[in-house]
Amino acid sequence: MIRLARYFAALLVPGVLALNGCGGGQLPAPTVTGIFVQATPANQTAYSSQPAPQNQVSFAAYLSYSDGSLSSTPLSGVQWSDTDYSWVSLNGNIATCTQPAPLPGLQLSKITATAQVNGSSYTDSGSGLYCF
Repeated sequence: MIRLARYFAALLVPGVLALNGCGGGQLPAPTVTGIFVQATPANQTAYSSQPAPQNQVSFAAYLSYSDGSLSSTPLSGVQWSDTDYSWVSLNGNIATCTQPAPLPGLQLSKITATAQVNGSSYTDSGSGLYCF
């Protein structure tokens, strides 16, 4: 009986110790992988014949992390630029449609955000607005 107990102890203790390192430790903190630009309104649509805010789309940039999450607050100090379309006026993070796009609803005027975070530069140019 004692021999059997020692046999199981010899197998069980190393197994438990090995499993102790599988999931009991802390995960590394997520790292910044880039920025993500969010438009308001979400459909990215503005109407040049309407007064503000219907003729505007505003943008906010958020940090994106290696675990897929986003920062809870928008970044400050973001540099904003747009494709050089004559029907959009960009003032900071607010784009105003001054006239309809030549192909309304088909031409996305791209807005680019660039931010410096911990010495690294991140850019997102996946957002924009449609001018009607």
